[in-house]
Amino acid sequence: MANAVLAPVAVLLIRLVWTTHRIRVVDGDELRSLVGDGRPVILTCWHEGIFVLAWYLQRLATMGAKVTYLISPSRDGDLAARMVEVLGGRSVRGSATRSGVKAMRGLYRAISRDGASPVVLPDGPTGPRRECKAGALLLAQLSGAHIVPIACAATPGWRLRTWDRMLVPPPFARLRIVVGTPYRLGKGTDEEHLERARIDLERRLEVLETGASS
Repeated sequence: MANAVLAPVAVLLIRLVWTTHRIRVVDGDELRSLVGDGRPVILTCWHEGIFVLAWYLQRLATMGAKVTYLISPSRDGDLAARMVEVLGGRSVRGSATRSGVKAMRGLYRAISRDGASPVVLPDGPTGPRRECKAGALLLAQLSGAHIVPIACAATPGWRLRTWDRMLVPPPFARLRIVVGTPYRLGKGTDEEHLERARIDLERRLEVLETGASS
């Protein structure tokens, strides 16, 4: 019951801060086209950028994308899930650390059955920072959905003292969101193929980060 009250209040405060931001989205046309066609995508961004990316994800949801988050089944996760719902998103409950395979299955079912577009933070949930893990890649191979790398920057931007150096944009910050080219993976599932794909996604995100910060 408390979450039913707290979530809308928290989202209202977030939206009030968003109204003060000056936001520029770069190169999002191909993603908008996929969303307009009702096609699921796998949205990827470094863990540190999720606060900045949240505005854009909410915007994609208003365009018709079934933006879906993997959220912990904990009590704290209950509030997060409710906030996601208020923002127009969806959630799959699961832990990437405790039951990673089960969580990936839940996201795959959401894609294949509901046309969901999951948000996968490839260096999360515990790092190392800016080092890709295989989750987004395996999900893309299984589902055939496009991977969409996205980078975020904020000027000014506060950095939390967390493992990912989480980026928090203060009121009146300038936000820059750079959307990479959506792409699909080949069907190879051997270890060497996945490693090449992992390094490639890492490189794409780093190139976008450089562009977002310039």
